[in-house]
Amino acid sequence: MSFEQDKRSMYERRRNILYLVSHYFSIVGLTQSRQALLDETHLTEEFEVCDNIDLDTIYQEYCSYYALKFGKQPRIVKKNESHPQQATPALPQRKQSAYKKRQPPAVKPQPLSPRGEPEPESEAKFLGNHLTVSQVINPNQASPCKTKDGCGVASAKVSENGAGTGAVVVPNLRPFIRLHENFTAEWKELADTVCRDLIKKDLRQRWDQVKGLDQPIALLKESVITPLKYPELFVGLTKPWRCILLHGPPGTGKTMLARTLCSETRDSITFFNATASTLISKWRGESEKLIRVLYDVARFYAPSIIFIDEFDGLASRRDSIGEHEASKRFKNEFLALIDGLDGGTDEERVFLLGSTNIPWDIDPAFLRRFEKKILIDVPNGEGRLAIVHELLPVTTAWDRKQLEEVTKRTENFTGDEIRIACKEASMMMIRERIDKNCELNGKSFSPPSTEEVQYEQLMSALQQIQPATLALIEKHREWNKKYGNQS
Repeated sequence: MSFEQDKRSMYERRRNILYLVSHYFSIVGLTQSRQALLDETHLTEEFEVCDNIDLDTIYQEYCSYYALKFGKQPRIVKKNESHPQQATPALPQRKQSAYKKRQPPAVKPQPLSPRGEPEPESEAKFLGNHLTVSQVINPNQASPCKTKDGCGVASAKVSENGAGTGAVVVPNLRPFIRLHENFTAEWKELADTVCRDLIKKDLRQRWDQVKGLDQPIALLKESVITPLKYPELFVGLTKPWRCILLHGPPGTGKTMLARTLCSETRDSITFFNATASTLISKWRGESEKLIRVLYDVARFYAPSIIFIDEFDGLASRRDSIGEHEASKRFKNEFLALIDGLDGGTDEERVFLLGSTNIPWDIDPAFLRRFEKKILIDVPNGEGRLAIVHELLPVTTAWDRKQLEEVTKRTENFTGDEIRIACKEASMMMIRERIDKNCELNGKSFSPPSTEEVQYEQLMSALQQIQPATLALIEKHREWNKKYGNQS
């Protein structure tokens, strides 16, 4: 190697080390130190660290190489005998439960949690046994503005060289989950996968928009919302319900209830919409780790809600023929986390909400853990009429005979089938408008309004739809008589 090549190689090596250090500072949240490093070394945004490398990965690979070669772990630092003794710094405290966060804000501004609540003054908080959390902003990434959906995000001021000089933290900012330096990168990847199921935006669904489901709504409020308002009442035997299963035919509003609960509690409760694609992995043993990491994250952000739609897909019977060993291990781990020895304290309350269309296929061990099994039945006459009024406000002006005919025609209809019928009636109105104006080329249409829907159009739309869940409704009612326990 020539002198020039050796000199260039040394320069690139030192430059890459500086970029790695700058990237590590941004990961752990040392923004001021990173900015000082950028100012002193004159690093630019011309280069950035690759996705598959960082200082933590390099350190772990070096330790593995050293242990393989010499049979022991390397010593990276040693005690400085000439340095004066200092008191051992106190470990960061775990953040308090949401039960204790109902005090008015102090005059001094405090950092905000993902739900806009005060956080304890600590740089890092321990998460379960494997993870830590720091609420930091990555200066290398552009911070988007506040979106239309109302989801709060962080905004950062960027200097001429692209480095972040400041940041404004607003409510609903999800913290940046990073790996504790004493653990492997595997746990960080699992936590990142789980946190993709966090619902960060307002789903814009309210209780007054849900019609015909008064009893399930009252039970969900009793289980989730009321204990936050009056925690002193829910102690001992009267602890809040921990697991609720919603079962019923498709289209009766089970998922809509979960959406509404998420929207109504987004400022005080962390909501996880867990799916099979997140929790099930093809790698041996990883599915069990994913469900444990999910519960670790949920306990850290307690009170939390874990919603699993189509719960029967994850908790089918373990005694079925052809059951795979990996599936059994996952279910056993899930059962142990729900109410096992490591179930968490009252301040780490995790509420499990499941929904299914076929509850008879769920393993009995999971059914036993659901303290409430609620039948979401087809709406009664008043509920069906309320749904029609909500979708088509013009129907409130119709006479009583017409409304009775609509109620009679929609018998055994699910809420979603009524919605489809109302949508078809609105489409008929749009088709008629287009037919009347098809000869006027270039004429612009005014926005359609449901106030123009007529009684004949709605009845014609209802005749095109037949209730498709009659047999399934009866089966759910029979199963509810045997195993249901709703009041």
